Amino acid sequence: MVARPKANLHALPELKNTSDDSIAPYLKSKGWKQSHTLIDVRLILGFTAVIIAGNTFYYDYTLGFDKTKVMTLYAVVAYFVINTVLTWWIWGMEGGKVYMGSKDGVTITISSHTEKHSPIYHLKIVSQSPGQRPTTTEAESPFTSWFDTQGFLVEKPFMTFISNSIPSMAATTPEGQHLKSKAKPKSTKKG
Repeated sequence: MVARPKANLHALPELKNTSDDSIAPYLKSKGWKQSHTLIDVRLILGFTAVIIAGNTFYYDYTLGFDKTKVMTLYAVVAYFVINTVLTWWIWGMEGGKVYMGSKDGVTITISSHTEKHSPIYHLKIVSQSPGQRPTTTEAESPFTSWFDTQGFLVEKPFMTFISNSIPSMAATTPEGQHLKSKAKPKSTKKG
């Protein structure tokens, strides 16, 4: 993490988004390779909808509405279907996921959320090692653990919290070997 991100201490969404955005650079520095599949699908669906809208406008502008009525009908239906799929993708498939990545055969998916009027950052980490079932670990910590009084993110406590939350990192990284972040990991196996 190069620059120290700053957030408004009185805005939970800003604290959450700043924390979410800091996960990927930290994990990249530890050798994790991020998967961009979720974002790529979202971009493809979004650009497809924009291309349909743009082409419909162009043909209507150049040929006139009467000549393009049927095409416009099909374009509106296609646009509606693509945006319905896009909405389902964002809410159903992404559903709070902020990071997907892998390292040495271990894959992780990190989701985060906050509860209304509660300055607690909740993480859910689903990790899977080769040949094993996925395990789910949940961790939570107050934002005050890694934001200073001016709203700047302090790297060391945040790195410690992330390292302690990911089972494969907890025993192997210096940050994960001692609990400085007040993380409360809860592990549950799904099978």
